[in-house]
Amino acid sequence: MNQNLISQAIDIVGLQAIAQACGVSYQAVRKWERKNKLPRTDWTGETNYSTAIEKATGGAVTKSALLATVPLTSQE
Repeated sequence: MNQNLISQAIDIVGLQAIAQACGVSYQAVRKWERKNKLPRTDWTGETNYSTAIEKATGGAVTKSALLATVPLTSQE
């Protein structure tokens, strides 16, 4: 079973801190957590949530780890 890196990030700095760092609502972060992945837009370069999470966690959760698994579909 894959570890949920978004849950790890939340455990490290808190839900609100992740949401604020990414400029999204806490509900959006919870959605990513449920899906265990960031939106497709992070792979296409439209957003950069993975970098924001890496910075917010002080490198404990890395961009490369968050983007290690490419999303299977383009639907979010």
